[in-house]
Amino acid sequence: MLLETERLQLRFLSRGDVDDVFVYQSDPDSVRYIPWEARDRDQVLEGLIKAESCLGLDTENQSLMLAVVLKETGQVIGQLNSKIVDAANNTANIGYVINQNFRGQGYCAEAVSRLLDDIFTVQNVHRVVADIDVRNESSVRVVERLGFRREATYIENDYLKGEWCSMYLYALLSREWRSN
Repeated sequence: MLLETERLQLRFLSRGDVDDVFVYQSDPDSVRYIPWEARDRDQVLEGLIKAESCLGLDTENQSLMLAVVLKETGQVIGQLNSKIVDAANNTANIGYVINQNFRGQGYCAEAVSRLLDDIFTVQNVHRVVADIDVRNESSVRVVERLGFRREATYIENDYLKGEWCSMYLYALLSREWRSN
């Protein structure tokens, strides 16, 4: 799979991306709201090997993991993931992480927007959800900018990195995306 935007390519993650991915997956600030600790190089490589089997929502494991690549340099600056979380109701989730050196430049919203185009029009998913830690203001801004609606706040429902965290549930329907 190769999806493109003006500045980015979205392609499958591979073990060859280990050096670029290590930069943000080893950074505690970058993974602060992700349900795993900062990773060492071996853990990053192990994760990338697993990611190589996440090839689409229509595949056996019903998941997708994509590298966010700067067209200009070929550098992997982040990743996107999506997984069918409710097959009966045709619902997928979405998640993302961007190297903190590239935040605040619109790359995340640009990449997620392109992936949503594919999820809704090619994969024919009905609903996409995003669970976001209430403290993660930048992530909240991304999904709200893309038209997601906040449907719920779960109070202290997730024990993450030694503390109880509250989470927002955001959602977007395919018919809403087409109207944006």
